[in-house]
Parts: sequence; C-alpha cells; structure tokens
Amino acid sequence: MPRFDNEGFNPEKRNRNFDADRTVPEDENYYGYSTIDLNFNSRQRGNNIVKDNRNRQSGINPCDDYSQPSANDTVKPQHFKSETAEDFVQERQARQSREQRSKPDKQKKKKAKLRLSLRKRILIFILVLILILVSSVAAVMGRINYNDKEENTYISADSLESSALVKNILLLGVDARAGENANETRSDTMMLVSLDMKHRCIKMVSFLRDTWVYIPTLDYEQRLNAACSSGGYQGVVDAIEYNFGVDIDGYVVADFEMFKVLVDSLGGVEVDVTAAEAKEVTSHPKRYGSVTLDEGKYKLSGEQALAYCRIRKIDTDFVRTERQRTVMTAILDSAKHSNPIRLYKMAFSSAKYIETDLSKSELMGLVARAGICITGEMHQEKVPFEGTWSYTTIRGNSVIGINTEENKEMLIDYIYNKSSADIEADEQSAE
Repeated sequence: MPRFDNEGFNPEKRNRNFDADRTVPEDENYYGYSTIDLNFNSRQRGNNIVKDNRNRQSGINPCDDYSQPSANDTVKPQHFKSETAEDFVQERQARQSREQRSKPDKQKKKKAKLRLSLRKRILIFILVLILILVSSVAAVMGRINYNDKEENTYISADSLESSALVKNILLLGVDARAGENANETRSDTMMLVSLDMKHRCIKMVSFLRDTWVYIPTLDYEQRLNAACSSGGYQGVVDAIEYNFGVDIDGYVVADFEMFKVLVDSLGGVEVDVTAAEAKEVTSHPKRYGSVTLDEGKYKLSGEQALAYCRIRKIDTDFVRTERQRTVMTAILDSAKHSNPIRLYKMAFSSAKYIETDLSKSELMGLVARAGICITGEMHQEKVPFEGTWSYTTIRGNSVIGINTEENKEMLIDYIYNKSSADIEADEQSAE
C-alpha cells in the first residue's frame, strides 16, 4: 500500500494548492510587470507573452519550437537536438580517423628528429676526434727539430723527375759518436722512401754507401756517404738528385738512439736471424754494445734490432742494406696493425730524436699520404741495381763502380712508373 495512503494522505488537498493566487498584488507591483501565467500547459504560442520595460520578450515556453527565428530576433537562436548512441559512435569514428591521419605525420617528425639528433652526435664525435688528433699531432710536432730548407744549386729543378702523386723522403741514419757533430759525419744509412699515391704503395730504395759517384759539394768523385761529411744532410740530397735525377721533397735524420726508441715503442719487431748473424753480434760486445742474439725468428728489442742492422763483417754491404730494409718493413708492418694510442706513444717518444727540413704542414701532408699508402704493398730495392755495378779499386779505395745513367733510368722507372704487380712480376722473373 502506498506510503501516503497508509498515513491517511488526502489526494484532494494536493490540487487546492493550485487554486492559490500567485500573482503580485497591485499595490506591491512596483515594476509594472504583467501578470504571469505559470500554467505552461494551458499557454498557446503567441499568447500571454510577457514584455519587460525595454519592450523585449521574456519568458520561455519549453513547449515552443525555437528552431526558426521570429521577426524580432536579430540572432538565430540555437536549436538543441538530443544526442543518440549513433551520434557517439560517429564521433568516435571521426576522432579515430583524425588520429590515424595525424599518426604518420607524427612518426615522420619523430624519425626526422631522431635523424637530426644522430647527425648532431656524429658531428660532435668527429669534432672531438679532430681536436684530439690535432692536439696530439701538435704535441708530437713540437718535439721535432726543424732545419731550414735549402735549394740544390748544382742541378735545376726542371731536370729532376717529379710527380704530384709521389713524395720522396730521404731517411738518413747517422752513426755519430760522442762529441761529434752528426751533420758532419758520414751517413751510415741512406734510404729513399717513396709514398706512391698513384699505385697506393710504399717503395724503399737503399743507396749503398760505397757507391762511387760525383759529389757536388766536393766537386769530384768519392764514396756516396762522403757527401754528408762534406755538405751535411743537404749535401746527401744534392748528390742523389744530381746523380740519379729524382726530386727529393725533404730529408729526415735519426740517430741510433731514436731507432731503438722507435722499435721499443712498437713492442719490438719480428725478424728471422741466421746463425752467422747471431754469432757476429754476440761475439763482439764492444762493436754491438754487449747485445746477444739467438738464431731463429723472434721479436727483437730496440737494441737488438739496431745491432742487427749494423752487422757488416760477415757479408757485403748489399746484404747489410737488405737487413736495414727488412727491419724498416717490419716497423711499418707493426705500425699498420698498432692501435692509435701505441702509435701516438711511438711518435711522441721518438720525435725528439728526429731532425728534418720538412715544415709542420708538409709533415702533416705526408702522414695523410702514408695512412693511405701503408694499406697497400711495401717494396724494397737497392742502388746500384742488379747488373749495373762491379767491385773496383779507385785511387787505392775498394769501392762499387756503377753505370750512373743506367741506374738513373731504372730508379726513375721504379719510383714513378711501376705498380705493385709490375714489381712482383720483375721479382718472379729474376728468380
């Protein structure tokens, strides 16, 4: 039973409430409002419209249709429409469609941003690497001893063979004793190292010190190694250019101490030592600085490698220079497989023992060339070439007499024209 009936509620009393006069008494109608009919159900459109003192319509009948503007309206009233379940589905589908269209754009922007970020990181890494390299190279360059470059006054540059793709550096090993001026001693080692960019290889040519040639600084013929004592390091450059017609870009001089430091910095060099070579070094401690060698193939320390290169009593000067080229090849091969830190230590440790007439910028250029050429083959040769010389005695001196013109032609052809394949073919045919 309904609650109201249970409590004795009289439904007829409920309707009496509507009979009450809800209009404003005339004496209290201060603003002059018209009587408002609160019975919305009995109202008809266009009737009982209440107007305010500004002649504007007031009062809203929820039953009226406001989708069409009235004649007095200046702004179209909004028409409110109820939303259905289908409306929500359509809205969701439209939103998903907008998101799908914008998703590829967002992914493209994200990828582009990642690519830009990666490029920035790579660029920063390269810049840092360059700074480290430049600072490292600058530290090494600062320890080298530099000489002013001198021109060869004995032969014109036009008569010398040269190429922009080949750089020739003369390595001079000087055996200067205590109290001696290295620039005035006889050069113990003369090796021309050619960086051949055309054929991407390195060529090493040893000049035998007993070769009998014209020495421009003396103005007469003498052993080739006498050029250093008469004209210094530039005197050796002048003699080789004058006799063999190749353009030398500069010289690098190192004493024996530098050679030892260089080898030790690389952790030694691997060389095959014969029984005669081991006996010669071990049996003469005064001559080779109390160094001992064993027969076989093993790594030589700096002191052992130096003693090995200086062996001269058991065979000829041809074999001696071959030993020097063997050690130099081992050094270059070891440097090729060394990490940058070891190479830097090697360069830094040995730099103070180096003397050169190359400028810092020229040395930088040679380092770049060497980095490319060292990945190729390394070849070695000697002057005089095979079949162009003979032992002879001149003015009481036992020397090596040579055909100068023939050696000149062969040296120019070897340095500037021959590729690795050509050199290997020549070596095979000679066997």
